[in-house]
Amino acid sequence: MAQGGEAGAPPVRLWVRRVGVYCDEHRKTWLVAAEEEEGMLRARIQRVQVPLGEALRPSQLPPSRLPHMWQLSQGEQYRDSNSRVWEIEHHLMVRMVATIEHSHSCL
Repeated sequence: MAQGGEAGAPPVRLWVRRVGVYCDEHRKTWLVAAEEEEGMLRARIQRVQVPLGEALRPSQLPPSRLPHMWQLSQGEQYRDSNSRVWEIEHHLMVRMVATIEHSHSCL
């Protein structure tokens, strides 16, 4: 796919495996980084192949503002494990790497 082209359908569900690593319904791995700017929490999610390893239970994970699970709910929105709605701001493919950026208002 060309640089900056469409990335196809985003994952339906993402579950945390360990700090910063999520897995989708097809067992593909995604790296997640949180950013906060002007009362908006953003999650930059990038499809990167990493070994799955052992999944950690939520109780084994350190505190985080990111959810343990996201599920695509309607259109360009994800609902997380805390029932918060995240908007998909960008979903694109750059050099064959899918990137999704979610945001959630912290206010």
